[in-house]
Amino acid sequence: MNKLLAFLLSVFLLAACNPKQGSQSTTAEAPEAPPQTEEELAERVVAKVQRIIENTDDRLSTIEPIVDTMPQELGLNQGRILKLWMENEQAVKLTVTEPDDEGNMTGESAFYFGGQDLFYASQPFARFIFIDGRLEYWLDENWQVNPMSRQMLEQREGLLYEEANQYLTWFYGG
Repeated sequence: MNKLLAFLLSVFLLAACNPKQGSQSTTAEAPEAPPQTEEELAERVVAKVQRIIENTDDRLSTIEPIVDTMPQELGLNQGRILKLWMENEQAVKLTVTEPDDEGNMTGESAFYFGGQDLFYASQPFARFIFIDGRLEYWLDENWQVNPMSRQMLEQREGLLYEEANQYLTWFYGG
């Protein structure tokens, strides 16, 4: 990804996370200098996404999700539990329980949507940041960027969209 595109993407994320007019504090903050390296850009993007996810979870804490359980799969001790949070008839967040090695549902995956596109996804051992619906960052469970080829990112992007759509179809029907 060239640095100009990366910088523009970070500006987009900064704008997406800014408070609404009227809710800004009276102390003016100095504007951030542009990132100088890919690593600095990634750190800023990750920090912004963490704040957006935290703000989204805070906002959704007052909304009851739609909850359903899928049929038990072969080798698992129970069915996956799906939870879907909606706003204005649009999916905002979807969680699904994930099995451990013994077939117990001890893990969880989450999908956050920005309109029709994925914005962020997490699985028990990985996190994924999408920009404009395209997977740009593949992180470990500690929010550290795993360098991946564009081909690997595109393959995982397809799998994540496929998985999210499978679960959304459970709620919306085929």
